[in-house]
Amino acid sequence: MATIIGLFFIVASQAQTVKVGSGSYTTTFPGTDVAGRNGYPSGTPYLIDSLKTKPVPTNDWWSAKLKNAHCDNLFNYPLTMKTVNSGLVVSYIPWGVISDIEPITVGVTSLNHNAPYISHYSDWLITMEWKDASRRFQATVGMGMPFIYFQKDGNNEASIKINTGTATISNEKIIIENAYNGADFVVYGPKGSSWTKNGSLYTSSLNGSNYWSMLMLPQNSTQLSALADSFQRFAYVEPTKTLSSWEFNNPKSTVTTNFSIHKRIHEGKDSNVLCGILPHHWSHSNDSNANYLNYTYSTVRGTLKMRASNHFSTINTFSGILPTLPFVDPLSAGFNPIALQQKINDIKNEGLATWTDSYNEGQVMNRLIQTARIAHEMGDKKSALTIHKTVKSRLENWLTHNPGEIAFLFYYNKTWSSLLGYPAGHGQDNNINDHHFHWGYFIHAAAFLEEFEPGWAKSFGAMINLLVRDAASTQRDDQMFPYLRNFNPYTGHSWANGFATFPQGNDQESTSESMQFNSSLIHWGSITQDNNIRNLGIYLYTTEQSAIQEYWFDTKQRNFSKTQQYALVSRVWGNSYDNGTFWTNDIAASYGIELYPIHGGSFYLAHDTTYAKRLWNEMTKNTGILSNQVNDNLWHDVYWEFLAYTNAPKAIELYNSFPNRNLKFGVSDAQTYHWLHALNALGRLQPNITANHPLAVAFKKGNQMVYVAKNDGPDTLKVKFSDGYVMTIAPRKLKTSLDLDITAHITTDFGQLYKGTAATLYFDSLSITPDSVQWYMGSNRIKTNVSAPFALSTTALNAGKYIFYARVFKGQNQVISNLTEIIVGEQIAYNKSIATIPGSFQSGHFDEFEGGNGQSIAYIDFSTKNLGNFRTNESVDASSNAQEGAILTYIDAGEWTEYTANITKDGLYDCTLRYANGNLGAAGKLSIWLNNQRIANDITFPSTQKWETFGSITVKNIPLVRGKRVIRLQFEDAGVNLGKLQFVWSSNLSKALPLADAGGNISCAIGTDSFICDGSKSSYGHLGYLNYNWKQIYGPSKLIIERENGQQVTFKQPKEGVYKIRLIVSDSLYNDENDIFIFVRDGGNQLPEVSITSPIATTTTIENQPFQITASADDLDGSIKSVTFWLDGDSVAIDTVAPHAFSSKLPEGKHQVYAVATDNNKGRQQSSTATFNTFSLAGNWILEPVANAMAVGPSPSSLNWWSNSSADVSLRSCLFDDVYQISKNGEFKNALGTQTWLEGWQNAGKDLCGVPVSPHDGTSIGKWYIDSITGLLVIDGKGNYLGLPKATNNGELSSGSTVPNQRNYQISLTATRLTAGINYGAGYWQFQFIRGGAVNTHVMPTERMLIYPNPASSQIEVVTKEAIVGVKIFNELGSLVLLGTSSTLNVSNLTAGLYFVEVTTNTQKQVLRWIKQ
Repeated sequence: MATIIGLFFIVASQAQTVKVGSGSYTTTFPGTDVAGRNGYPSGTPYLIDSLKTKPVPTNDWWSAKLKNAHCDNLFNYPLTMKTVNSGLVVSYIPWGVISDIEPITVGVTSLNHNAPYISHYSDWLITMEWKDASRRFQATVGMGMPFIYFQKDGNNEASIKINTGTATISNEKIIIENAYNGADFVVYGPKGSSWTKNGSLYTSSLNGSNYWSMLMLPQNSTQLSALADSFQRFAYVEPTKTLSSWEFNNPKSTVTTNFSIHKRIHEGKDSNVLCGILPHHWSHSNDSNANYLNYTYSTVRGTLKMRASNHFSTINTFSGILPTLPFVDPLSAGFNPIALQQKINDIKNEGLATWTDSYNEGQVMNRLIQTARIAHEMGDKKSALTIHKTVKSRLENWLTHNPGEIAFLFYYNKTWSSLLGYPAGHGQDNNINDHHFHWGYFIHAAAFLEEFEPGWAKSFGAMINLLVRDAASTQRDDQMFPYLRNFNPYTGHSWANGFATFPQGNDQESTSESMQFNSSLIHWGSITQDNNIRNLGIYLYTTEQSAIQEYWFDTKQRNFSKTQQYALVSRVWGNSYDNGTFWTNDIAASYGIELYPIHGGSFYLAHDTTYAKRLWNEMTKNTGILSNQVNDNLWHDVYWEFLAYTNAPKAIELYNSFPNRNLKFGVSDAQTYHWLHALNALGRLQPNITANHPLAVAFKKGNQMVYVAKNDGPDTLKVKFSDGYVMTIAPRKLKTSLDLDITAHITTDFGQLYKGTAATLYFDSLSITPDSVQWYMGSNRIKTNVSAPFALSTTALNAGKYIFYARVFKGQNQVISNLTEIIVGEQIAYNKSIATIPGSFQSGHFDEFEGGNGQSIAYIDFSTKNLGNFRTNESVDASSNAQEGAILTYIDAGEWTEYTANITKDGLYDCTLRYANGNLGAAGKLSIWLNNQRIANDITFPSTQKWETFGSITVKNIPLVRGKRVIRLQFEDAGVNLGKLQFVWSSNLSKALPLADAGGNISCAIGTDSFICDGSKSSYGHLGYLNYNWKQIYGPSKLIIERENGQQVTFKQPKEGVYKIRLIVSDSLYNDENDIFIFVRDGGNQLPEVSITSPIATTTTIENQPFQITASADDLDGSIKSVTFWLDGDSVAIDTVAPHAFSSKLPEGKHQVYAVATDNNKGRQQSSTATFNTFSLAGNWILEPVANAMAVGPSPSSLNWWSNSSADVSLRSCLFDDVYQISKNGEFKNALGTQTWLEGWQNAGKDLCGVPVSPHDGTSIGKWYIDSITGLLVIDGKGNYLGLPKATNNGELSSGSTVPNQRNYQISLTATRLTAGINYGAGYWQFQFIRGGAVNTHVMPTERMLIYPNPASSQIEVVTKEAIVGVKIFNELGSLVLLGTSSTLNVSNLTAGLYFVEVTTNTQKQVLRWIKQ
């Protein structure tokens, strides 16, 4: 029987807010957002009054009639129908949309009703009613029923208008031959009735009765009169109600679905309704063949077999799903646990965008959840919990309504009985589209939260159950939602469109996301121990799987038409199917949308391996998957995951061949890597083996069976597989038959060390005595233990991030330990230049990590690559802005950056922030933290209209206390670019705060027994007392601590090396902390540290231009007395005052520089040597005549908006021969000749070669120099430029724009090549130059050439008086399509469109536009 999802208690806390557990929704429309989003369906449903109190059944095959006065897309298999004022038009359209021809219209005489209503509906049956003051007409239609049943009031006259075909009256019957598309129909009046013909109109009083019916005969029928007589026994058995119910047999893992038809017998002895069943029915039915008739219909869904029965049933087998694949990856050849950990690290801190919609939100949550599950299975609980926190925060936001909010909430629209989520996507709100797609992601997220936080469902589970009910309520008397909104029990699949708005009928595109919804119910029901929801999910999953295999995949090759060229379709419509998607017709997308997202609920894709292999082979032929084609519609990860079902090694090979691909939105690289290697270890899915538990699956690797099951419950579970294998699983565990009962967990005393320190790792849990242990640092094996102690001591480690793990061997078995990361080195100020407050710092000058990339140490940034042009070795998206300095761009919610600052004075400060916000309204939300304490929050940024326009806001009264501090900028919302922060002291603190002082760094000799740290210089706050707490942060050994809560503390038994100690002081309200270092060295003196900070290896220095060489020096146990600079072997400068630097003009060539620092104890330390090149910028430069010499995009690392093609080099030859003259004396000139490339803003909207336009005409002689601070190339002179004149630092020029007097370019230089880029605010232009020869001599053509005729279809002629050397024709994309040397060219083979014809003579070259008809 059908299951019922339990009700829950709801309370209205306000008129508009309904409390549901700890969550809530609103019943009042919240309004639109700044972009005009948020909506709901217009109008009211066309239901008769008695049905208006019930929930509205949207998303069905007939839902267009609910929304519209008339509808023309009713396809019930085999009939096609539409409503008109005079009644129901009946036709037969084998494929596609209904035509304007109306073969047969059924109604009653003089009927003229402009909006028929639905008067009855059940699972696959509807009745439509036309009614006016004196007439009432009803038509009852059911899916798979070739009969239509009609009713009228007693005083009305039945009316049949027959416009096409040949009609013959035979007593109470009208036989209509070849009415349309070869279809034959029979109208049955009651026995004894007769029909009167008046032209094409047939009427009858029906012999005093009020019922009649019409049948479409099976296609290609003969002997119509006899056939009409044989079907007449069904003509008077009218269906009144259709019902389906299901039952899940847990031990057998089967779902039985029973279909029943209630009927009304008008006359005769027959009691069975004539009903048809589709392929997904009859291929899964064991009903008696006695009820089948020898008649079938051909439909767009395949063969419709006819039955004389009021009941039929189907049985589907459920083969199990999993929340994720188990962590068996180490058994896969080539698997690297460090690589998987890094992929998890790349995503674990990712936030959720605040500008999103319900669909995109779900995809990103799924990306995070899949990654968290993997992290959990491989033992990385910390990453899993980090992601859990992110998902929880956002999902609970969605599940809670607060008055006044317009985003991240649910609104219940009573008119259309639907829960709408805002912000919505893809018509989820105003058309009730895709609720099962969207809510599937949300329900899956809820199951994840309950799994990792048992009891969460007690608070928010009731709201999740609302989402379940909205898309798939099982309560036929539900007062809020319709029964199984998205799923049609008869068709066996879901419909996505709320109102079937397309002429082909309703549709569903992404069956994989529909199956995700079904699997999410299984997970949610399982984790909450709600078998009703779990079994509902199993029913939907198995049933929809059978429909997908028939109608989207046609795995048995019996349903698609002969003209269908692909092995799947991506859209099933009511009366057609195709391989398009709602955003492209690219076949690559067609494949992908039927597979995405792939996870533990996607195993149905592997049930038919023969089909899976056939489909993959087709995918390789029709897409660029094997060649690593770059195509946004080609989702490589999804394809590879699908391939892994049948050929995991090949999938891994393809994965490894394309590491730098663009990931599809919503895809996790960690999930792909894990999925491929896990399937490689597990082997092939065995769907014929089931279990008595839904979260259980069997695989086969070679000859070995592998069993996997998940226990979501709180008690031990025994799972029995159908082949007899039994598995016992502990509570809340995922287990495989490959698991070994070996525990191997490694740890270290400190997760951070001072640079140059050795690391020690050991097992804190090892359940066996191993034969051997192999220790790995990264991917390198560094030690093997064959006897106890099984531990690792490394050599001294340079600054960096290190990941360690161990492989433990016992006999033939091996296990991999957990991964442990050790950070070696410190977070330091950018360029070791600490900001001073009061004062300012640039947001792009965030701290760095002395061991390399500062991700997760000095900042969190969600894009692994820097999308800007500043500090490109870091992940933060930072750019150099000519006016604002180093700024932060592409900021995402959840990202943060930190800055080390020296605050010289306690007080309340006013902070002025420079920013740009190109959104329509306020955006961004920022909080400021000081030493892990929030000091300012909810800072938002008003719109500045443009991203290149910066403004300022000031945040007042920020409390700061003196000392060396770390300031964190925490971005809680996106949508802003951030520039400089200026802190100005405003007033004293209203009350004193505690201040920690640990007494300064200490040096002691090797062999020292102990050292004492003194916190007596700490100061208390206004409460007048302090509590002390001393901690060892790291060191080469664990110290013994005496009096850890005293003002003074003793640390005993130090070893050689560096220790970090932290003092935390607090009163009952506030706390402060201070770190010091303890150096245990031979002689007791810690040598100073020194490094060259500029130049670095990638620095470009320009011949004879002022250039500053800088060094950073620090002495942690004393002071720096001097820094000596050595350049090319000579001592060139001694600097005694920080910051340490000297300036020089360098000759062309290679140079080497290093620095020597001397401390107050005469200790000396030499830096590493920096090698760099100095090049001459002087000379003549031209754009390199190749593709991509000019490119533009959002950032230097993403120049993807436009770039020139190779054809453009010829088409724009007047630009590529322009010369940019840079003289040694500092002069700059554009040498353009008499012709250059003009763009529309210069030339009345036309792009072509022409006379240079002032001031960009080459007449101005400007100046050039390198800015000694920014390193930018400055071109000073109005009208002087590099590359394109429109690119300026203030934006792109347009007609009437003010031309700037100066432009600044970021450059990279070699001996022969120059790359120049200019940040124009909204994007970034980049130009590639090479050294050129003579000055541009390009002259205007002496005569005008013509293409005749233009447009032309077959032949063109180039009209010119000169001898033609060559003719090239390029298409709009710049591709060369035709070559010639004569004036006449045959163009008949070219497709219609715009072309560019390049004509070269002995004296000139012209590019002409020509249109092919």
